[in-house]
Amino acid sequence: MKKIKLSTIIIFILFNIILNLLMGIPYFRFVSINPIELFFTIMAYLSNTIMIYIILFFILLLFYFLRFPKIIYIISFFILNILFIIDISIYQVFRFHINGFALNILLSKGGWESLEFNLVTYILIILAVICTFLLEYFAYNKITKLTETKEYFLNFRKIALLFAGLFLIVFIDKGIFAYADLHNISYITRHSRLFPLYQSLTINKFANKYFNIEIDKSIHIKLDKKYSGLNYPKMKLEFSDAKIVKLPNIIWILTDSFRYDMFNKDVTPNTHEFSKKSSVFYSHYSGGNCSRFGVFSLFYGLNGYYWNSVLGERQSPLFLDVLKGFNYDFKILASSKLNFPEFTKTCFVDIPVDKIFDEPLGDTKYKKDEIIANEFIKYISQKRDNKPFFSFIFFDSAHGSYDFPADFEKFKPTVTSFNYLLLNKNNILPVFNRYKNAVYYDDFLIGKIISNLTQKGFLKNTIVVISADHGEAFFEKGFYGHNHGFCDEQVKVPLVLYIPGHKHREYFKLTSHNDIIPTIMPFLGCENKPEDYSQGSSLLEKNEREFVLSSTWNEIASIDKKYTAVMSFETYNIRGIKTFDSNYQEVFDKKITENMASRFVNAQKEIMSFFK
Repeated sequence: MKKIKLSTIIIFILFNIILNLLMGIPYFRFVSINPIELFFTIMAYLSNTIMIYIILFFILLLFYFLRFPKIIYIISFFILNILFIIDISIYQVFRFHINGFALNILLSKGGWESLEFNLVTYILIILAVICTFLLEYFAYNKITKLTETKEYFLNFRKIALLFAGLFLIVFIDKGIFAYADLHNISYITRHSRLFPLYQSLTINKFANKYFNIEIDKSIHIKLDKKYSGLNYPKMKLEFSDAKIVKLPNIIWILTDSFRYDMFNKDVTPNTHEFSKKSSVFYSHYSGGNCSRFGVFSLFYGLNGYYWNSVLGERQSPLFLDVLKGFNYDFKILASSKLNFPEFTKTCFVDIPVDKIFDEPLGDTKYKKDEIIANEFIKYISQKRDNKPFFSFIFFDSAHGSYDFPADFEKFKPTVTSFNYLLLNKNNILPVFNRYKNAVYYDDFLIGKIISNLTQKGFLKNTIVVISADHGEAFFEKGFYGHNHGFCDEQVKVPLVLYIPGHKHREYFKLTSHNDIIPTIMPFLGCENKPEDYSQGSSLLEKNEREFVLSSTWNEIASIDKKYTAVMSFETYNIRGIKTFDSNYQEVFDKKITENMASRFVNAQKEIMSFFK
């Protein structure tokens, strides 16, 4: 077998780089004509291609030294380019890249049909496959002939200049994005997922620590709606004054990691007592298994999948925009900083800094929780105007270290400290009791808040929501903590909804954090259907949903009363759907898994409905 020249491989790689750059031009239909935005996306596209091909170069270099035949190089680039064509096509339709979700649509029963492909589309797909292979085949042979008749040399100086140029492009790309993220320049940050496998760079903590840059006070350059990739809301909201007697005050109280079975008269006596005059939802699920996606779904009424797009565009929640339009006052209180997760760049991006109190000066979590509770009580005590208000209160004691004062040690045995790495199901009880004591303490603070609202007459015109961002597992299903799976202990949370004039009711239907906004909006006079602005429905309607969706960093779960199906939506993870039973044990029944896959396929249009 004739030895392949290294110069042939290098020129073949360069040919495919140019080919890929040309093929990827359709990505730029999502880029505006803003010169800075256009410059950044070009740099990012070049940088991303460079980084992918550097990895590919070393793989092909290994092939070269192992003396692989030429067909391997042709097939490698053929597969790469077919995947690239598929990715471009998927992105233009769904606004995401090749991932588990996309593959399941393509490979699942009924998936192709759901895309409504016609005969012309099938013919174009076949032609694209044939033409791509022929192009690679003939290009490789042509390059081989050129390198046989002429020697190509790269000396050290040329190589050094080449790598310097490549490094400069990558540096410009990462530098622009880091600066834009630091200063909330949404024209740039919204493109963090425009290209497949693109890795953005953020330096917020570094800039704050070493340059004392106040991240929360950074400028916010708002994106023009016509350039947005989001169709949020789908329709202009219409309001009727005739439906409003008086605008209600609205209070949301979240206890971090407050899972569903902690809602009872022993652990949360005050919340339990308050629930007797409220609506209680016993099959309620957070929009995520961590704070980021749980809080996001609550404020936006959208699935957690939208987090990255909303963060990139610095898109404020429609609900808070509506409240601002009605001249609501805001009081946002949290025991820990709201810049990580990036709630100051999403949920509260348009809330003035002086309306956010998230740095209480306590030296413990429980002390900080006490401070924000007292801060809210002080706020309503000093309120003299008739201006309606929205308040968000986010307690932190039940999160992580499970903090509480000594006189709230109700559940024993407990521990004063513990090592996460040494925990297992045999020694978890004292830690679990510590967690229960922390929830018990936060419930005490909630009781203080409810008592003050009652004494000052606010409950006559105040909607109160008591819930959690997510739950917390203690090895019941093999997991500890949260952010690791979608078992009930991590994503099923309490929901107590108090609405003035509404009697106590108990609901056992499946409900979601996505449903909170559609429940409250009619009390503001909104006449639109929930699907115009959210992916939820009113909690007060008699509808029964088949399943709820919950998200984490790289996965989305469909949860019903029997099964939980989990699917990746990241490019680097393209495994299929995994299905779990009520004990969170994986189900290997092919028919059940196919049914769960079909559910995702059928729901894909709804899931992606808020992208343009």
